[in-house]
Amino acid sequence: MDLESLDVKDRRLLLALDMGARKTDSAIANEIGLSKQVTNYRIKRLESRNIIKSYYAIVDHTKIGLKLYRVGLKLENVDNDKEREIIDYLKSRGSWIVTVFGSWDVFMGIYTKDEYDLMDFWKKFSDKYGYYVSDKWISLMTKSWKFEKSFIFPKKKDRKNSFVLGHKSSSVNIDEIDHAILQQLTINARQSTFDLAKKVKQTERIVQYRIKKLEENGVILGYRALINTALLGLKFYKIFVQLKNADSKDRQQIRGFVIQHPNVGYITEAAGGSDLEFEGHFTDSRALFEFITELKDSAPTLIKDVVYLEYVKEHKITYYPVS
Repeated sequence: MDLESLDVKDRRLLLALDMGARKTDSAIANEIGLSKQVTNYRIKRLESRNIIKSYYAIVDHTKIGLKLYRVGLKLENVDNDKEREIIDYLKSRGSWIVTVFGSWDVFMGIYTKDEYDLMDFWKKFSDKYGYYVSDKWISLMTKSWKFEKSFIFPKKKDRKNSFVLGHKSSSVNIDEIDHAILQQLTINARQSTFDLAKKVKQTERIVQYRIKKLEENGVILGYRALINTALLGLKFYKIFVQLKNADSKDRQQIRGFVIQHPNVGYITEAAGGSDLEFEGHFTDSRALFEFITELKDSAPTLIKDVVYLEYVKEHKITYYPVS
């Protein structure tokens, strides 16, 4: 299967769910010009084919006092069994674990309260598996842009349609009820407030009010569908760009080129990262190289180096801490 095997209506439906997964079937039907019944049927068919894997809330963790660190590990002296053991250990603490091809062997994201919480994790990991780590890389995500997957339906390329995590603003206090709601919406953002209320043991009215407040306070930025891009014949790449003493205007020029490319889905600013980091979906390495060539040609005097990783297998993905 590949993206071209989907008809236009399914592709428009995927794009609608990509950035508005909690909309009702009726609202999505009006948006894409189908009946509610046909829309519901097509959504269920996309789910049954595993093209849509789940639905999740976009939670700005920075609003509730959490930090997101990215950790890259280069392993040595490991066989398949030992690597699986290490990954299983990381899955118990990390929010996102992926095997990669490139400079690192394993990439992970981990939510922490502060740097001391991170160091506590790292010390425990090192005590158990430090012998198998030849190198490591740790970086703090400070801001992240998440764009719609414009490549799904090429005629619609609204790159302004995005979620931005990490705005400098006042923090929000949440309680156990909010936490339980956020966890449930991370697991299934399309579940009804009635079902959600039963799971968090609150009334439906309270759940509706809490969700509205979390949205108004910027804790919940929106809702997305987790689309199985690998099943659609696409590979997922992480690209690091190192610049040559570029000023803010130069950075904005390069960022503007990257944003306008429909295959780019994420841009990240980080402490300890590269000058520019982004992620995108491409059919293969040839398509990626063509994009990198275009990127270099767009600013030949500004780009010092470009390095990429291929995300080979995701072992765990969550968008909010489970504990």
